[in-house]
Parts: sequence; structure tokens; C-alpha cells
Amino acid sequence: MKQFAVSLRGRTPVAAVLCTLMLGAVSSASAQSSYPVKPLRFVIGTQVGAGSEYMARLVGEPLRQAWGQQYVVDPHPGAGGNIAATMVAKSAPDGYTLYICYGTHTVNPTLYPRAGYDPVKDFTPIMLVAKQPNVLAVHPTVPARTPKELVALAKQRPGRLTYATSGSGSPTHLGMELFKMTAGFDSTHIPYKGAAPANIDLIGGHVDMAFGVLRTLLPFAEANKLRLLAVANNKRAPLRPDLPTLEESGYQGIEIITWHGLLGPAGMPAALVGRIQSEARKGVLAPELQDKLLKGGIEIVASTPSEFEAFLRTDVARWKSVIAKANIKVD
Repeated sequence: MKQFAVSLRGRTPVAAVLCTLMLGAVSSASAQSSYPVKPLRFVIGTQVGAGSEYMARLVGEPLRQAWGQQYVVDPHPGAGGNIAATMVAKSAPDGYTLYICYGTHTVNPTLYPRAGYDPVKDFTPIMLVAKQPNVLAVHPTVPARTPKELVALAKQRPGRLTYATSGSGSPTHLGMELFKMTAGFDSTHIPYKGAAPANIDLIGGHVDMAFGVLRTLLPFAEANKLRLLAVANNKRAPLRPDLPTLEESGYQGIEIITWHGLLGPAGMPAALVGRIQSEARKGVLAPELQDKLLKGGIEIVASTPSEFEAFLRTDVARWKSVIAKANIKVD
């Protein structure tokens, strides 16, 4: 960089500005080429032990192996992910603070007038990492073995059937509201503080039905503690290929997935985004890992940044419409 160590004394204002820009560009390029020189921080909006931590390590490990630099998982739970998202949005776009986001990321700014962030404009999309299909499940005491039988039962008992969710405004709540609007029935919402307590009460028969992650609910279905009616996805799930989709059951446009993505703060250089996405993609698409994840019900997407941005915009619009039509308010 010695050739750029020139004096600006006596130069015209235009020349001085050009030299400053050149020095800044060289400095930025140098920082990117040496990246990373310190540990990466993966911020998550949930407690340690939840799916976000698993996804952070799924992405972080191949980066650590490729670059020889450690990473840390930094949990900031609360407000449905708003705290973590806002923190990342305000961070420097240098590639050292990354965010493992999930379904609430595209929902919260509509639900919370003061969420503190725009889900697209305030972030740099890097990669949609993975998704998991949700299934429509009922307690065995509910006399319905297909979605159509469940809808017919709900219409016979308007408002009497109950459904559990992981909280007001959660993806499972919005998903059930979409199903209700599509099928034309009514039922009573019972919100819980997380998926685990919601599943416990569903298994215990305290609520009638719910949407939940297939890999989580499958063992209880195999033990006859739950009955799975359909997959809320546009295709059948490899874990239960015999289980029809809601579309096959006559209810179109209902896709309820649990997804995780990798974001950075807005303004990250494209070259830096490309490096991170490329190495992370190679890692999560490793054949030996793919087989393990598919058996666990996790579908790796490993999208491009532009594909992830398109996904975010579509998800925001879809759930914004559901929230407005169902008049959903957070507790």
C-alpha cells in the first residue's frame, strides 16, 4: 500500500477526494481479503438448546473448518426474536455479527408496531439455510382421521374445538388461522409460551389440535399419543411419505414450515457475502450431513442471497395479509 501513501498537500479538492476514496477502497478490500481475523458471532433470538442454536452451529462449523477461526453463539431471547434482530440490524456490516433468524422475523414487524427493524431493508440476506415441514395433528380422542373430517367436526361444533400454538402471532398460530380461513371453520386459540408446552398439552389431551414440526411430533404419533392428519407443505415429507399434504386433502395454498436463515446487517459488501455463503453452502450440503439431516426431517435449502431476499419479501406479504384478515393482536 506504499504507492498510495501520498501527500494531499497542494492538491485540488477533487484530487484530494479521489485519493481519499482510493485509500478507503484499498483499506476495505484488504479487510475483506484477510477476513476473518477474529471469532464470528452468531446471534440467536431463542434460548440455548432451541433450533436456532443448532442451525448456528450447523453453519458455524464449516466456516470454522474453512477459515480456522472460532465462532460463538450469542443468545438474546425475548419479544419473539425482536431483541436479537434489532441488535444485529444496528451492528457493523463487517461480517463478524451474523443472525440466525426464523419464522417470526418476517411476522413481527407487522404484529409489533415498534418492532425496531424492517425484516428486509435492515439486513443483508446471505442464505436460507433449512426448513422443516409442519403437520396437522390431533389428540386421539378427536374423532377425525382426515383434514376434511376435522373441518366437518369443527363446523358441527363452532368454536368448541381448541388448538395450541407456541404463542400469539407465532407461525403456528398464523398457520392455523390461514387453515381456518381457507376451510371456513372456527375454533378457539390456546396460546403457550413456546412449542414445548403446547405439544405437552396436545399430547395430554388438554387441547384438541395443533400444527407442529413433523420430526418433533412423529415419535408421539408412533406411540399412538397423537394422530397426524396431513403435512402443511407443498410436497410429502420423506419421514412420512404416506401422509398426504393439505393440498391433496383439498385445501390449497397452506404451507407452514419452520425455517431458519442467515442474515447480516444491511450494507455488507457483496464480496464478503459471497465468501460466507459459498463456504456455508459447501458445508451444509456435504453428502454425509445431508443424509443425517434428511433422516431427522430437516431439508437443507442453502439458497443464494437473492433467493433468500425473495423468500423474505414473499413471507412478509403472505403473513401480513393473514394478520390483517384474522385481526390478530399480540398479547
